[in-house]
Amino acid sequence: MADDPSGNGSTGDDYKTFVGAGFGTLMIQYSGGRRETPEVASGRSYLRGALPAVYQEEDFGMRFVGALERVLDPIVAVLDGLGAHFDPDLAPRDILDALSTWLGVDFDESQPLQARREKVRQAAELGRRRGTVAGLELALKLSFPDLPLRVEDEGGVVWSTDVAAAAEAPPPRFVVYCDKSITPDRQAAVARCIEQVKPIHTSYRLRVKAPKKKAPAPEGPE
Repeated sequence: MADDPSGNGSTGDDYKTFVGAGFGTLMIQYSGGRRETPEVASGRSYLRGALPAVYQEEDFGMRFVGALERVLDPIVAVLDGLGAHFDPDLAPRDILDALSTWLGVDFDESQPLQARREKVRQAAELGRRRGTVAGLELALKLSFPDLPLRVEDEGGVVWSTDVAAAAEAPPPRFVVYCDKSITPDRQAAVARCIEQVKPIHTSYRLRVKAPKKKAPAPEGPE
């Protein structure tokens, strides 16, 4: 068995003694692995190390600048993690709201936080596909991941045998189908999402599956 007189782990060299038929002493060096976060300002001595050598020889000057480094520790820690603050997966809620505004992504406050993060993550793809059927499908999927929505484009070709008179094409339109019965408030939310991402010159229809009618109760014996 092993005997640890200190009772806790150590980051330096330590000794373990094994007792049995024979015994020996084993030296173990603990390793904490690579540091995942940078050291604070006072730990890096970035102000003290930048002083000229003549000032580094004075104890008072070094202690004074070291105190300034400790005051700046929280600010430097924020700057060290600034990239994570603007990462959609790690950003705090207020920064996520700012990112949504900067990228032009509309979100519903009733959506879970993870869904809002996904919309910010897909902002570039939404912009690239804007005005297309694929872009509308992606926007509906991100806004309503629990609804079975599909888009059908009513495209067509107009032709005429009269060369003098050009054939007039009907205005472009499409249909959005919801294969699930939803409340009127949810229908209005889907319609608002479609209005925001559809091409301005197109019209659309939203068709929602009607709720199932309840079967009439069986009549009892008279």
